[in-house]
Amino acid sequence: MTPAPPDQKPAAPIQSVGAPAETVRESDKIMLVLAYFGVFSLIPLITVKDSDFVKWHAKQGLVVAVAMVVVSFIAAIPVIGWLLGCAGWLGLLVMDIMAMTKSLKGERWRIPVLADLADKF
Repeated sequence: MTPAPPDQKPAAPIQSVGAPAETVRESDKIMLVLAYFGVFSLIPLITVKDSDFVKWHAKQGLVVAVAMVVVSFIAAIPVIGWLLGCAGWLGLLVMDIMAMTKSLKGERWRIPVLADLADKF
């Protein structure tokens, strides 16, 4: 094997593709979990002042909680409301869990449609 010529530059190091966007402080982890537990999203929204990351997730979690209340009212309509309500609840629950896990990884995952509402306040 012959050594590389001196005019060749070494290859650039490979960067991790799935690296988190932000580092999550240990003190913020409980607040990020609370952000997606319905009315408990008010706790990090009111108490955390030094982390825009936690506030962003708390706003999004609050909008998800309001959407769950709206779906509950739709579910009160007999037959068709029951079907729509069950599907809506299941969909919101899956999105809630996905958003919670991504927030703990340091990612900002925008929940479709609901994230636009959260940005308005």
